[in-house]
Amino acid sequence: MLLQHSALYTLARGLPGLINFAALAIYTRLLAPEEYGHYALVIAAVGLANAVLFQWLNLGLLRYLVRYQDRKPIFLSTLVAGYLAVVLLSAMLGLVLWSFWPEAKMRALIGLGILFLWAQALFDANLQMASSQLTPQRYGLLAITKSLISLTLGGALAWWGWGAAGVLWGLIGGLILAVVLWAREEWRHLSPHNIDKRLMGQLLSYGLPLTATFALTFVVSSSDRLLLGWLQGSHSAGLYAVGYDLPNQTLGVLMMVVHLAAYPLAVHALEQKGRGAAQVQLKKNAIGLLSIALPATVGLVLLAPNIAQVVLGVEFRKAAVALSFWIALASLLAGIKAYYFDLAFQLGQRTIVQVWIALVAATINLLLNLWLIPKLSIMGAAYGTVCAYLSALVLSMVLGRRYFKLPIPGYESLKVLGATLVMGFALWPLLSLEGLMGLSIQVFVGMVSYGLFVLVFNVADSRTLLFNRLFPERRIL
Repeated sequence: MLLQHSALYTLARGLPGLINFAALAIYTRLLAPEEYGHYALVIAAVGLANAVLFQWLNLGLLRYLVRYQDRKPIFLSTLVAGYLAVVLLSAMLGLVLWSFWPEAKMRALIGLGILFLWAQALFDANLQMASSQLTPQRYGLLAITKSLISLTLGGALAWWGWGAAGVLWGLIGGLILAVVLWAREEWRHLSPHNIDKRLMGQLLSYGLPLTATFALTFVVSSSDRLLLGWLQGSHSAGLYAVGYDLPNQTLGVLMMVVHLAAYPLAVHALEQKGRGAAQVQLKKNAIGLLSIALPATVGLVLLAPNIAQVVLGVEFRKAAVALSFWIALASLLAGIKAYYFDLAFQLGQRTIVQVWIALVAATINLLLNLWLIPKLSIMGAAYGTVCAYLSALVLSMVLGRRYFKLPIPGYESLKVLGATLVMGFALWPLLSLEGLMGLSIQVFVGMVSYGLFVLVFNVADSRTLLFNRLFPERRIL
């Protein structure tokens, strides 16, 4: 069941990731950089508000729903009471923000941003409920339905001239319709008489410390575009957001897929067989993560000009190519930290240390952005992001060893590096190819050359496993 659920969650994450990639291609052709900048600023602000205001509810839902399964109406009624209290608070904060925001066009989007915040929080709660109840099918239906409706509706409204507002309306519609279609039955037995004050306190005490980690991590990933919007204007924020999202979403989906499949296996090994078995599994996880992330990073950097030409609108291409190396590197560092080295704190049950690491990274990111953005514009934001993620990775590697020693597969990592270098040499003569056909050839050659030398170097015993599968009668032990 563990492997089956991992595969289903991989599908549930992978398909929306592909749809979001298509959305990036469509929106950069329908929106000017300034309009996309307005959209990106709203997305960033809502993401930060969601992390600070609503994340404690979702974390509490994931942690305690199973414990209160026999008192589910009481649990959900208490959860909704907390949700409504935060909705009221966010409405008041939104009204204050609307009253004092200087730019008229952004002020008109603040109301939409508040609606988007509420819809996102409701959607996230239903995703967490599906995960907690071990129903990956419903999780996938929610995620895929939301992405499809959001892209269809948002793309149509943007094409009709609604601009950033149209894309936001599409997102709001996708979030709400997905919940109505697949999760409305979960909320049938709500009642104000079922609210439990002690349970509300429990949700707060559990969720608030972890919320700090989410909020600080979000500062590192999104404060740069907010500061760009403030210091350089919406045009620069739009260019940066597209140049950031193209490599970050691609690598993020690939690394998340590996994590979803691998992390439950490590937890299972730890709980069932102890630390030794967990470390054996974690070594396999590390090799799997690096063997996907490293070649993908190198491929994105080498093919950045053609990827930008095929995927992005004309006005966004130059900035995306300039940012590609630095954002791909930052995304690689962030993914290795989050999906491998941070596991030391989670498996060692010392997640509070992650808050301090996130605080250091967020401080470095803010200070560097304030210093570099006025001098270097979008490139300054990229340099600040790389420095912040690098410092966070080093801290996670050093401090994590105190609580749970993670294996470092040095020899296997060199094999992955060798296969990746071969892929780079194979792609080098093809870098002049352009267009969709050229990109298809480049991707095919890259995948084949890399895959071939993964087998040649026998990365993670891949050649042995393949031989045993093809020739079971001549099995190699």
